[in-house]
Amino acid sequence: MPTKNQYKNKLEYNNTYNRNNYRSFSVRFNNKTETNLIEWLEGQESIKGYLTALIEADIKKQEKKKKSAEKKK
Repeated sequence: MPTKNQYKNKLEYNNTYNRNNYRSFSVRFNNKTETNLIEWLEGQESIKGYLTALIEADIKKQEKKKKSAEKKK
């Protein structure tokens, strides 16, 4: 059985690793005025996967617009 000190060390290691390797973003939705958004997100297989796909699609769209604008110059 792990000791309290071992648990504390592992927790500290995990927190340091996450702080150095990940970024976290948080968003809040109003339960009364944004129920459609909440229901939609909760209906997705993976909220992170869904949001990641939307962001990637938007990045590609913006890059395509930028390239198109550069060609017109």
